[in-house]
Amino acid sequence: MVEINLEELLNEYLKDNRLMQLATVADGYPWLCNLYFVHDDDNNIYWTSAKIRRHSKELKADSRVAATILRDEDKKQALQITGDAFEVPLKDVEYVDKLYASKFGDKSRAAEVLANDPDGRAFWVLKPKLIEFWDEVNFPDAHKQTIVNIGN
Repeated sequence: MVEINLEELLNEYLKDNRLMQLATVADGYPWLCNLYFVHDDDNNIYWTSAKIRRHSKELKADSRVAATILRDEDKKQALQITGDAFEVPLKDVEYVDKLYASKFGDKSRAAEVLANDPDGRAFWVLKPKLIEFWDEVNFPDAHKQTIVNIGN
């Protein structure tokens, strides 16, 4: 049987997908939202959202999050992630904006984020602590494979 490199497979999952579901929590109740994301070589996951969105406000109070990224529902392939999420410091905005441009080709969000308006947009980062693959294709005998302390 061929040994699968989990880091390489993780990079494929993150590179090939655009949408994730992010769960935050406030007052003991979870909240789930959909977000377009990019990632870096350290497996940090970034997105942009208005600071007034519910998930953004909840991250300010409690950085603990969970996320899932679906690769293929028919083949039963997805990532399940837990970690901490924070607003990206202004000094790193240009870096994250370039990641976005390379994946989505969208207009730059840097100026809007750098304006640092309390009701404006921000970049956010999820730093994974644990990632599980749910993958019946690559792991037919053990559908769950876990990576901990990813690149952080």
